[in-house]
Amino acid sequence: MAVYRVLRTAKATLTRTFYLDEVATDASGTVGVAVTREDGTVVQSATILAPDANHGYSFTFQGSDDLDRLNLTWVATVGGDAIVLDQDVIEVVGGFFLGLGDIRNNIDPVFKDQNRYPTTDLIERRIEVENEFERICEQAFVPRFEREILSGPRSGPVRLKWPRLRRVRAISVGGVAYLPGALTAYGADPLGLLRHPSGWPAGTGNVIVEYEHGLDRPPTDIVRAFKLRMKSFLLTSKSPLPDRAERIATTEIGLVQLAIAGRDQTGIPEVDAALSRWLTPRPSFG
Repeated sequence: MAVYRVLRTAKATLTRTFYLDEVATDASGTVGVAVTREDGTVVQSATILAPDANHGYSFTFQGSDDLDRLNLTWVATVGGDAIVLDQDVIEVVGGFFLGLGDIRNNIDPVFKDQNRYPTTDLIERRIEVENEFERICEQAFVPRFEREILSGPRSGPVRLKWPRLRRVRAISVGGVAYLPGALTAYGADPLGLLRHPSGWPAGTGNVIVEYEHGLDRPPTDIVRAFKLRMKSFLLTSKSPLPDRAERIATTEIGLVQLAIAGRDQTGIPEVDAALSRWLTPRPSFG
């Protein structure tokens, strides 16, 4: 599964290589590509006639005016078998923690070496760190999209997965979609609570909500922590002193005591201190 994060309105070239027994293999005939929303709506499609010199099939995603999460499906015949690969995801986002140019030029001089640190590695590590920060803090630091299937409560608001609700894009209850004018009743909410003017109909999985959430941009201390975490990932096993070192105790043989990474911490003291200042705005009860 590949995850591609693309800025809103930006185009992106995506490439897929098919393998048989770990050998890159050309498809028999053309390769079909389809981009669909999570509700099944097809938004883009294309037919690729031939691979490049490295057996890769390239598709240019034409961009999206809205934040979204899209499924990317490749259809081909390889080695005589028809295959469908539908696990790739395109996330259309409102920003990144840091641009690729800043990662190369403003974290460590060694990252300027594109042979040692190819762009694909920087992109993968950036997604990994962004996901880690948002998982630990339980909130997004740039505008993102979410689609949820929820159960209507008997009373009170619906609690969304993510706080810092920015805009509700779509609601359907019991299979009936709300008209655009009705969505104006649902405004931004820092706790991610969605209140129905007359109460949500009770049910199981009867409410589908599409919404945008997150901060406008990452705070400066989160960006600084992001740089440290990126450096720790990219320089793994290249530094004599791990970033998780809390203190050094000198003995006859020497000792380095390390902080322990866990579900809610990276193990890097300065990074974890920054994350602790930006935990979810939701209270820890209820």
